[in-house]
Amino acid sequence: MREKSCSPIISTTMFALFAFAIAFAFLTADFAAASQKANGNAEAEGLEYVAVVNDKKIPMEEFEQNIDMVKSSYDEMGFRLEDHQLDELKKIILDSLIEKELLLQESEARGIQIDPAVVEAEIDKIKNDFPDAAGFEQRIEEMGYTLDFLRSEIRSNMTIEALIEQELASKVTVSEEDIKSFYDANTEKFRTPERIRARHILIGNASGERTKIEEIRNSIQNGADFQELAKEHSDCPSGQNGGDLGYFTRGQMVAPFEDAAFALEIGDVSDVVETRFGYHIIRLEDRQAEETKPLEDVRDTIAKEIRRQGVASRLQPYITSLKQKYTVEIMLPGFQ
Repeated sequence: MREKSCSPIISTTMFALFAFAIAFAFLTADFAAASQKANGNAEAEGLEYVAVVNDKKIPMEEFEQNIDMVKSSYDEMGFRLEDHQLDELKKIILDSLIEKELLLQESEARGIQIDPAVVEAEIDKIKNDFPDAAGFEQRIEEMGYTLDFLRSEIRSNMTIEALIEQELASKVTVSEEDIKSFYDANTEKFRTPERIRARHILIGNASGERTKIEEIRNSIQNGADFQELAKEHSDCPSGQNGGDLGYFTRGQMVAPFEDAAFALEIGDVSDVVETRFGYHIIRLEDRQAEETKPLEDVRDTIAKEIRRQGVASRLQPYITSLKQKYTVEIMLPGFQ
């Protein structure tokens, strides 16, 4: 059994749409207390907007919505923000909203427009992440937003992406030498460790259960169907899938289970294995040897990563140039 249970997959697309440019660096930032805050909260009461970018006002409501959204995301992950962390979060959100507006205004100045049909196609993709339309609408409502807001955010993000592609990405060149150098320096990233696929039957370690698991193993040795016995007897949720645990590598399972599973040959059934979860019988289904993907197989992936890094290194200087081009006035007390 795995040391840690699997967590549900969160739609990164949805998160990205609602958390534009709220840097993930916030998780690893130096959370020094924000000394500028002092009287900020009192002075901010009644303020209608937090900043002005070239005469375009950024509403306080939008600022607060973003704060609430990110706080909710951290709450869902079980991460409680301390006061000084919340101050840092506010600064990051304020900066991100200003930078977003700068990029949007520059996009408009350069005549960049997004076809509405492309926006609707992206919404359809997001809807496909949900079992039905009701689930999609419920999630939007839970986050305190509307479909029109989502549509607006998608259009804004696509507009900014188009600007970045035009002004930054298009200027990043990736040579064959660059790709080869990256591959040589990061070979470990392209190594796939040995992994196996196994099924198991788990019986709890209460009194008398050792006898039960031995009886099940004897039935298997006498030709009984492993998958059917897993469905009938296993105390692990995987029993519903015939005990299938999928593929896993070393380090993902508790040691006694892992040692027994990796020692098997394909098709073999283990002796009874005891772990802190109970008693197991394991059958090895498949084994894939360790391998390092050849350069040809990862060439496109490397090229995209080099390009991404190239854009990332150019983005902040580009935003700085826009701050010099456009007037930016921060109205939020304590953050000027």
